[in-house]
Amino acid sequence: MAVELKLTRELATVGVTAHELAALETLIKGELTKPAFVEQFDKMLAAIGECYVVTLVNVLPWLEITNETEFCEKFDAAHADYKATYLSITNQPRLASDRAYIEYMTLREFKETQTSYPLLKLTFARLDEFIDKWITNDAWLAMTIENLFKMLHRFLNEVAELKQKDPTDAFAIYQALMGALLPYYALLEKNRRVTAEPA
Repeated sequence: MAVELKLTRELATVGVTAHELAALETLIKGELTKPAFVEQFDKMLAAIGECYVVTLVNVLPWLEITNETEFCEKFDAAHADYKATYLSITNQPRLASDRAYIEYMTLREFKETQTSYPLLKLTFARLDEFIDKWITNDAWLAMTIENLFKMLHRFLNEVAELKQKDPTDAFAIYQALMGALLPYYALLEKNRRVTAEPA
């Protein structure tokens, strides 16, 4: 099941992008307080934050299965639900990224983004690079989250198949991956920008 490393890598990548965005927010809002600018900046952050919310909401149920009894009782129903819905959720990050780009383009119209103040100039350059790499062009953030959901689907299918033969071994494999994902989930949860709390 080489899929475990890919899943961990994808979630780690999403968490790191959230951490970078939170750092940019701290720097920019620490220097710029004009209400109209902050409001537009927050609109952009909220749109990007939807990508993080989708990730958190769809990974959390798997992290909440923490022992073999819960695994045996809850896995099959949760797996059936995920199989029925994961294709519909894979497009949500791309739609959120499209909205984030529109909000970003509006933000760039503010004179504050054209500052020559070194700290802000460097920070806006970082923001430009973040948006360019992760939100526009290849939409790497959305693509990373889509890959995460696809890899999770594959992993759950493999675990479900093994569970039919040996539930104890299936849980051991399942638990090993969830333990690996937990620190990256915590990083993402700590640094997310959300429009709503995960359900």
